[in-house]
Amino acid sequence: MSDHYDSEPLLELDVPDGVPEAEQAVELIRAWVADGSLAVTLNSEAFGPQLEEWGRVLAQIGHHIARAAALSGELGEEKSIQALRMGFDSSFPSSELRSYGKVNKRVTH
Repeated sequence: MSDHYDSEPLLELDVPDGVPEAEQAVELIRAWVADGSLAVTLNSEAFGPQLEEWGRVLAQIGHHIARAAALSGELGEEKSIQALRMGFDSSFPSSELRSYGKVNKRVTH
């Protein structure tokens, strides 16, 4: 382990509102930037062969990011969406990002 890990705890986000009370809920994706690289764990079985559902999830995440940027006063929501599209289009599918990870099975905590 690195000295940084020993001195500072990892910063994890809270479980979203409504999830603990939901009758059914499943985590889809967890993403971190670690030493400058994207580290991702995802529930690849969530939608089976319907990859377009992942596209919808990514679009909804984009809307959440744009709304958060607008609420923080950084950019308006429309300009934020445009910036997200530019970043997505410039990186997908042609460029390879520095990333690592593996497909894990779901665990119960």
